[in-house]
Amino acid sequence: MLLDRQNGTLFDAVVATSGLAPLIAPEVIRRACVRAGVHAALPTPADLSRALPAIRQALAIYMNPEEVHRHMRAIEKLALHKH
Repeated sequence: MLLDRQNGTLFDAVVATSGLAPLIAPEVIRRACVRAGVHAALPTPADLSRALPAIRQALAIYMNPEEVHRHMRAIEKLALHKH
């Protein structure tokens, strides 16, 4: 499983990179993954790639388009990262 810098899961890295408040970020990202048909733990970068459109849609509820774009670029890099 891909791990972030703090030895968390890929899901944790996405939550941390999302730009959402820590109180809501895990649930918002989890729900986006479920909508995309991806297990919320995001075990692989390929799963994250499939969830990207749903994550983008979820972020758009909470932030302006420029912020969404900035945070999605960082999340997309996580999806490209292969370990």
